[in-house]
Amino acid sequence: MIIRPFLYDVKKTITSKTVLILVAVILMVSLTIIPLSSIRSMGGFGFREAPVLYYRDNGGYHFLAYSTNSYGDEISGVLLNITLSTGFYPTYQRVASQTQVTNSDGLASINFNLSPGNYSVTVEETYSGAHTYVSSYFLSKLPAGSVQLVATATQAISFVTDKANASKRDVQVFYAGPYGTKPLGYKLYYTWFSSFPIPQNLTENQMMFLGNLTDLHQIFYPDFPSGLDRTTVVVFQLFYPNTTRVEGTVIETSYDSLRIPKVPIEVTNVAASFFSGLLGFFIPLMAVIGSYSSYGKDRLTGVLESVLARPVTRLSLGVSRYLSTMIAFVLAVAASVGVVDLILDSVGGSFLSQSYVSAIIAGLVVEIAAFTGLIFLLSHLFRSTGTLLGISIGLFVVLDFFWSIIIFLLTSLLGGTPGSAVALQATYLSYYANPAQFISLVNVYVLQSSSGLSIPPSAYGITLPAIILDGLLWAIAPFIIFLILAVKRD
Repeated sequence: MIIRPFLYDVKKTITSKTVLILVAVILMVSLTIIPLSSIRSMGGFGFREAPVLYYRDNGGYHFLAYSTNSYGDEISGVLLNITLSTGFYPTYQRVASQTQVTNSDGLASINFNLSPGNYSVTVEETYSGAHTYVSSYFLSKLPAGSVQLVATATQAISFVTDKANASKRDVQVFYAGPYGTKPLGYKLYYTWFSSFPIPQNLTENQMMFLGNLTDLHQIFYPDFPSGLDRTTVVVFQLFYPNTTRVEGTVIETSYDSLRIPKVPIEVTNVAASFFSGLLGFFIPLMAVIGSYSSYGKDRLTGVLESVLARPVTRLSLGVSRYLSTMIAFVLAVAASVGVVDLILDSVGGSFLSQSYVSAIIAGLVVEIAAFTGLIFLLSHLFRSTGTLLGISIGLFVVLDFFWSIIIFLLTSLLGGTPGSAVALQATYLSYYANPAQFISLVNVYVLQSSSGLSIPPSAYGITLPAIILDGLLWAIAPFIIFLILAVKRD
């Protein structure tokens, strides 16, 4: 006789708007694990050391600098200071110094009206308090119009994070043609080697064409075959239009460095923080609202009385509504944990252990059962929906928000101070008395740590038998009391 009303209640509960919204919210909350476990280089904020070029003409020395962020986007407002000196440290003599700020295109240009000579150059760059400099680089007496890098610390060829894929890097080139013009006809080539030694003075015929330069600054997207490993060396080189190499622009790097690796993280610690924190907060709230919607409201508005007019007992109706509510929310929680596990594997590189996932799901099921049973129970102690909802929300607020005050008082009674071992003891003992903190109790026992502090759980009263007993009491006791009241009371 109980099967038919049970199936009806399951369908009614799972398809109700309130439950569907709560399930959607829980699944959306699960997605917030993504920023918590983010391990990619975010880049894009702050500036990179700007490459600086110079050339000479009849008017003196001319400097070009281009400032970008780690995505290759231009940055304006970078303060560039260039000082030319003669002699050697500490007896050098300053000849000229100028300051320029990069414009909206990320470019800065500084000119010195000086005759050719033996000058050393100091380059300083400042942006939002960050400061970098290259000093004591000697300017060579290159032919008029020829372009050269100011220092080897800044390369014509560098790497930036791909905007669409944070796990790969693109190639950024900043270079100029004669007299600082656009490097039209200049070409970028690349190749890779999996064995040593690496050939020197590579020609275009020994490399692969990557692209033509059409502006002072450009980004290229190299394509590599599958199967390359971290020992592979990748070489990039600029060539003049006449196919000769542009001196000082060759750069070698490892293939591994062009694929930003995942920084190892302890996915279990990330998951523990998420389950005890954000998800542990929403699960009790979901159970409170869902239980009120599926049973409490119907009980106090008289809807259940019309159901009882049919051949259905109070016992079977109570069990049916309770189990249907539990099934809906347990399925939501299991899906939520599954989503978190998939995200952690995608971002962090490994799944959670099956034993940990099982422990977490069991802990969350206890929380759902406890709060569902408590709300069903309270439905038989009050006469109005407003009172029931107010008391239910109040219970949630006390157990989730004001529990720290209770812990503080308990710590004081035990003679301890905040942060002491006695305070930890009081905290963990309080978890037994609070179903909203049961998942934290599970985490402390399984991981043998709390907030990054390694602890021996048994020394603080956290043992497997105690956890199992506490979980059973919270899962069963409110439900049994509810059934007694449902059968005995009107």
